[in-house]
Amino acid sequence: MRAKYLSYEKKNDPTEISEVLGRLIEKASVRIDVRQGELIQRWSEIAPRDWSEVATPIGIRERTLLVEVQSGTAASLLKYQKQQLLGAIVDAFGNDLVSAVRIRVSR
Repeated sequence: MRAKYLSYEKKNDPTEISEVLGRLIEKASVRIDVRQGELIQRWSEIAPRDWSEVATPIGIRERTLLVEVQSGTAASLLKYQKQQLLGAIVDAFGNDLVSAVRIRVSR
């Protein structure tokens, strides 16, 4: 004799992938902000010229934008222009996307 709590109904109906993904995203509490991708795609038109010519955006984590430059000299110069970049990002996306900039030199 099987216990009632072990019985289950078998569901053979197919489920749409969008429904499955929607439930997974909700369960994982993942918040996707498409503006992050838009910032990276539109970098050359959003970022001030000094930034767009020498820096490549890598991504955003916890409202901190990570950009990569080719040399320590470029990093040193851009370090003093972070507010300019933040202002351009605020103008394009509002003040809740990026609040800090981190610069790393590529290897």
